[in-house]
Amino acid sequence: MLNPSRIVILVALAAILQAPARADSQSALQNYFVGKQVKLRIDMPGTQKGVDLRMDRDDAMDWKSYSGRLKEFGPAIRSGDHSTITTLIVKKNLIEFQLDGGGFGTFWDDSSTTVTPYHVDKSNYEKQLERDIRDTSDPQKRRDLQRELDRVRNRREREQRADDRAAVIASELKAQQVADRRTRGGSRFNLRWPSAIPADDLTPEAVMKLLDAYIDFGDLQAQKPILQVTAVNPATPSAPAAAPNSPMTQLKRGMPIGEVSNLLGLGRQLSQSTSDEGLKTQIFEYLPEEYRVEVTYVDGIVVRYSINSR
Repeated sequence: MLNPSRIVILVALAAILQAPARADSQSALQNYFVGKQVKLRIDMPGTQKGVDLRMDRDDAMDWKSYSGRLKEFGPAIRSGDHSTITTLIVKKNLIEFQLDGGGFGTFWDDSSTTVTPYHVDKSNYEKQLERDIRDTSDPQKRRDLQRELDRVRNRREREQRADDRAAVIASELKAQQVADRRTRGGSRFNLRWPSAIPADDLTPEAVMKLLDAYIDFGDLQAQKPILQVTAVNPATPSAPAAAPNSPMTQLKRGMPIGEVSNLLGLGRQLSQSTSDEGLKTQIFEYLPEEYRVEVTYVDGIVVRYSINSR
């Protein structure tokens, strides 16, 4: 029978031996997926929490969590939208399949929507008036001091009310900014196993099969990636880096048509229509470098785009 200390050593040794295998699997999956575009079959919530898939269940989707996140954060990627695979990270029992940045709300994102008003303190003059009123016994002087104190106090309270109103407006503006950033921040799938990921599930074919109900992968092998992956460091999950001088990595939903023209050059309009509500929809084609980019605008703002190799 093994003693407890030897068991601990064996478990630690197994973890050390598994780390390079995970790094190799991550590198192979990243090289296959990262930088390529896929089409979503479901709406993706605008949060770094993404969509949880439990690989030990007949129905992998956690529908309650999924619907709750869509309701709370709104969709960042719509069903039918094209999205770029930006990062793929393999952990012990988890694969993070990140799209268009992986979702708003990471450590570096400011998700607070509250602006605290500045507190207007009593001035030294107001404090002195209060002391003078307390210390004087002359009725007329007390009345004069009280009138002056009321004037000073009313001015301070007006300033406080103005600061309170400004904070409310700033909070509303910040909430709009956070909501807008959520729509542009992408999302992710979290593929979770109850224990270590089976080796058979760490291949591109297996990952695509697991995600087939939620993603239309098309022909990934025919695509030229618009991102390149950095070298894998087993101690630090690798991340994609933008291909040098590639404007495709800067294209985002929510951009105005002028910024897109600055990135990709003058495009060719493929179609234009106007809805009953007066919204103008335009579809443009751009041909930068070795890519074909199709962009859909509504009132001059990017609402969706797709990038394909020529």
